[in-house]
Amino acid sequence: MTGSSPLTTAVQQHISLDIHQYSDQAALEAAANRAEIYGGFVPQSNTVVIAEAASLVAPAQLLALYEEAAKAQGQQLAVTLTNKLPKQDPLGVVPGIAAFVLLVAGYLGLTLAMQRTGTAAARRRVLSLVGYSIVAGLVFDVIIGPILGAYPDIGSNFGPLWGEFALMRVAVALFAATLQCLIGPIGTLLTVVVMLFFGNPSTGGVNGTAYLPAFWQAIGPGLPPWNVSTLFHNTLCFGGNSITQPLVVLSIYAVLGAALVIILTYGRLLWWCGPKTRRPPISPEEEGGIATIRPA
Repeated sequence: MTGSSPLTTAVQQHISLDIHQYSDQAALEAAANRAEIYGGFVPQSNTVVIAEAASLVAPAQLLALYEEAAKAQGQQLAVTLTNKLPKQDPLGVVPGIAAFVLLVAGYLGLTLAMQRTGTAAARRRVLSLVGYSIVAGLVFDVIIGPILGAYPDIGSNFGPLWGEFALMRVAVALFAATLQCLIGPIGTLLTVVVMLFFGNPSTGGVNGTAYLPAFWQAIGPGLPPWNVSTLFHNTLCFGGNSITQPLVVLSIYAVLGAALVIILTYGRLLWWCGPKTRRPPISPEEEGGIATIRPA
């Protein structure tokens, strides 16, 4: 908003709006371009500003309600669209699909690394996961970019997305590896539960997190799926704006996961190879007595 308006008052009777005041339309559009808002209203010119790529539902709903209110009050509306959805992804589903595939690939990569390196080679396992993530991120980027053409501006987006794909894979794989070190193979199952059954719904999908219940809105920013989806989406549709939080959260998962895997694995190895309480040696008399025992 750049000021109060009876149209906004009428719209608020149908949906809940977070009201933020901006100095003018340019400032409001800049906020939309930074993925900070779904859209807004400029009362001075009766202009509805819509960030089309921010949500598949919010722009149409916001515009329809303002049009209804304007019609009821006999006013004319103007519409300004920012951040249009690319023609390669008119429904805005590519980031969500990419995030889901990378989630699955992340913990599958852990399983392969465990088979290749064993449970005791902590440093080698971490390096294997990092290497796997870099290579797999490149392969995935090539498939959805140059081969399928699923995202725009391949020349400028290819490099950043490769790094983001790799970061996401290694974050999930090391999260799963940490759980496996703590609770064994069932850690992979727990990773699936956390990432897919809790993390994936909390992304909000193409509708956006504003349409989620409070519980899912609260847990989403702390889990990789929300951060991955937001990172990919904002890179492709908002010029890389508002991606600091996702990068920080995923980096914490990766760094902390690597540290915990090494600490837990080496700690278990030291315990396994450490001194054990041994039975006192058998005396010659006992040995002779045992040798004379015959089955009944």
